[in-house]
Amino acid sequence: MKYNNFEAAIYFNVFDLINIKDAAELEHHYEFFTKHIKLSKVYLETFRCSVHIDPEKMQMAKDFFIRKGIKVSGGITTAVQGSTIWEFKSFCYTNPEQREELKKVVKLTAELFDEIILDDFYFTNCKCESCIKAKGDRSWSDFRTGLMKEVSENIVLKEAKTANPKVRVIIKYPNWYDHYQSTGYNLKDEPAIFDAVYTGTETRDSEYTQQNLQKYTSYFLMRYLENIKPGKNLGGWFDTYDCMNRMGAYLEQAYLTLFAKAREITLYCAGTLARQYRLFVPITGFVFDELDQHIDKLGNPMGLFCYKPANSIGEDYLHGYLGMLGIPLEPISEYPANQPLVLLTESAIADNKIVDKIKVSLMSGNTVIMTSGLLKALQNKGIEDIAEVTCSDRKVSLSRFACDMKECAFKSYYDASKEILFPQIDFSTNDTWQIAVGISEQKNFPLLLETKYGKGQLYILTIPDNFGDLYHLPEGVLNTLRSVFAKNQVVSIEAPSNVGLFLYDNDTFIVESFHSCNKEITIIVNKENAVLKNIITEEKLEGIAAGSKTHFKVNLQPTSYKMFKFEI
Repeated sequence: MKYNNFEAAIYFNVFDLINIKDAAELEHHYEFFTKHIKLSKVYLETFRCSVHIDPEKMQMAKDFFIRKGIKVSGGITTAVQGSTIWEFKSFCYTNPEQREELKKVVKLTAELFDEIILDDFYFTNCKCESCIKAKGDRSWSDFRTGLMKEVSENIVLKEAKTANPKVRVIIKYPNWYDHYQSTGYNLKDEPAIFDAVYTGTETRDSEYTQQNLQKYTSYFLMRYLENIKPGKNLGGWFDTYDCMNRMGAYLEQAYLTLFAKAREITLYCAGTLARQYRLFVPITGFVFDELDQHIDKLGNPMGLFCYKPANSIGEDYLHGYLGMLGIPLEPISEYPANQPLVLLTESAIADNKIVDKIKVSLMSGNTVIMTSGLLKALQNKGIEDIAEVTCSDRKVSLSRFACDMKECAFKSYYDASKEILFPQIDFSTNDTWQIAVGISEQKNFPLLLETKYGKGQLYILTIPDNFGDLYHLPEGVLNTLRSVFAKNQVVSIEAPSNVGLFLYDNDTFIVESFHSCNKEITIIVNKENAVLKNIITEEKLEGIAAGSKTHFKVNLQPTSYKMFKFEI
């Protein structure tokens, strides 16, 4: 038994395997997992944190799963023992002895398996005397991305392919995508070197874990890596950590990984799932069963093209916050010159020709949306040729907002639930126009600006100092922002923050609530007399005509989603 639209896998790390006493205990785990999940594959790890698996234990486990008809692949975690369990200590790749150990681990694993995945410790954070000397005058990012490229080609791939010419080697990228290059992950070169990639979609509890990755990141990163190596992003991988107090946080990882059309989902890891987090397994099985019945009805994911160059950084993980505002994103690592609408965050500064590319887009009649972070990064680098707009060092705290020009004033006014700190944007009146503003003490401050250049339009979105404060923007303000971001979409929403929208190219879409209470939202279809069909229940919803559009009121329960297809 397996799922029709994706495969389910479980990862057994070295310690999981060591703790299994014999085949009888492994049978017990297998029966528990397969009672709830249609298991297709397991990854069996040979090395982690300086610990090698006993060859007899590995052979026992491998033979067991093969007899069960389960595909078996190998796993390697290139980490050495730290002083604590949470000290993520990498190999030193300038140390000849550790390079030799890696060769042995790779060779052994390739002899055992025709497929190997490198867990997301395949980086270097070593700053020993040898690494400092090898780095020289280069930045740590330049040194480490070059070093890991060399290690990938001359050790990992060379040893694996020599030991087993049939072996497929997969590099799994972690969830901390904005900082890859700092520790040697190299999206410019590695995807071409390795046979395939895999995506870490662990977001866990977004508020209390130290990474603070927003839920939407599980979807965003799957799409980003798919677009970097099309057809070869083999799956998404998430875990249970820090989710015990919020079951929804765990399930949202599963939802979003599959919304992004993952080919495979790997659950990490067998030991914790079979012991501390047993309750998660049957619930995950339910989610898999339900989505497998309907996910094939969705087309290819689509959204606002968001340009993030490989190995770039800036406005860390902002994309996840924007996605949580109901703005569907399609992240790419190459500039989308021919697209009518593109979003640029500060990470686009990594492209030293970005201003020229923006100009070409605008001259062609396209629309570019940039954040205040990118505006500031581009000051004195040519952006002034497009518009005399600058991001100052001054700050302002705002809680009252206005949108929709009416004569010389605004028509709509809204109050936020708290004061929000923004950078102040300076602009030239009548060369640039305010679409949305914040108001304080007899003065207003741009939240969204518009200026013309050639045939096109440039919008500048002011980002608060704390990205999480975007969630406190009033619904009316968010709807104004969405109207700009979604102007080329057939479907958009009017809703508070923390509601996700996922679009597909066959007139289907998903709305998901990340709230802890019921929320009513409005779905807008830019077609007259449209009808919504609930893909799961097959219920049809009649909308309310609004000019050339149709509006639908939909209630979303906490941590839930609804799939629709619109019909004319």
